[in-house]
Amino acid sequence: MPTRRGLLVAVAGAVLLAGGLAFGYREPVLLGALALLTVASAVAMVGRPVRLRVRRRIPTVRVTGGTTITVTLEAVVEPSGGTARPDAGTPGRAGRRSLVAAEWIAGPGGRVRRALPDLRGGSGQVSYELAAERRGVLDIGPLEAGRIDPLGLAATVRRHGETTRVWVHPKVHPIRTVPAGLMPDPDGQGDAVQAGGLTFHGLREHVPGDDLRQVHWRSSARHGRLMVREYVDTSRPRIVVLVDERAAGRDTLDQVAEAAASVLATAVRAGLTCELQLCGGRRADGRAGPSAMLDLLAEMEPAAPGSAGGSAAHPGLARACRLLRMRPAADVAVLIGATLGDADLALFGELRDCYRGLVAGIVGGRPRAAVPGVLLLAGQDAGEFATRWDEVREWR
Repeated sequence: MPTRRGLLVAVAGAVLLAGGLAFGYREPVLLGALALLTVASAVAMVGRPVRLRVRRRIPTVRVTGGTTITVTLEAVVEPSGGTARPDAGTPGRAGRRSLVAAEWIAGPGGRVRRALPDLRGGSGQVSYELAAERRGVLDIGPLEAGRIDPLGLAATVRRHGETTRVWVHPKVHPIRTVPAGLMPDPDGQGDAVQAGGLTFHGLREHVPGDDLRQVHWRSSARHGRLMVREYVDTSRPRIVVLVDERAAGRDTLDQVAEAAASVLATAVRAGLTCELQLCGGRRADGRAGPSAMLDLLAEMEPAAPGSAGGSAAHPGLARACRLLRMRPAADVAVLIGATLGDADLALFGELRDCYRGLVAGIVGGRPRAAVPGVLLLAGQDAGEFATRWDEVREWR
């Protein structure tokens, strides 16, 4: 197919040819004919579009920021019948020509096109290194491959294969221990036995990632938008980490994510039941290990910071605190954010009547006044927060 440049050349050639013939000038006729012939030759050179079967191999789809990923692509030409042939790169004139290849990669910095070595013979294997520099999600693919003539007048570039998602987890800073909630026993000792189950909490608007099986269709029809049932797990996690996504930018939120990841990773290593709750509504638990919680931290996007000194707490934080209040006594709740204000901390402190321990961490923000029943920690970054955390000797 002609490219935009090819179409412009063809249109210009047609105008010159028509004008030359109409007015009897030989030079415009020759130039116009040459332009049209050049575009036609370019279209013939690139030939028909090629269909590829693409297999992308990545050692692991979960990495930590600052690592390098090796991506390997295997491409095989599919004939018109739809069955890939191992020797599809050899037979026929179309199979002998190389394909220009590139990968589309979407990440925290935007969507970029990564040029790759040509696929010789239309099929083959190529590898490249991809730097996962910071926390976030990388969507790798699809592969863009095809033929382009040297003048850029015609191309048969198509997208092939699927997209592979890679989670770049926040860095984990070493901390010694985390507080664990204990259930008071009549004998005065702590009991770590869990109790409870799923309890219906209410209805809320559907957000991406919600299980469609939880949609309440009658309420959805009444409100004109999808409404889902929300349940609260009343079994006691030993530690709940509540993250406020409000931040002035991605750099600040990265530090908040690293602080939360450090607490959660330490809790999982200690064998504690833990849960991650975002003020935006999403949550994950550590029943299958820390991967689900770290994935959620990788996907977390900054929200508008607003005013940290406002008289009212952030609505998302207020809703999250209401959910935390549904849990039985003896749990520990940790609130981590960058723009926590006095009203936010006061609201979080109201949980002291149902939680044995409350810890609030401000990462990248200025320290706030002490709140009764809340252990307040502050650090300019996640590393300093971890240092302040390790300095604590008494959690209650």
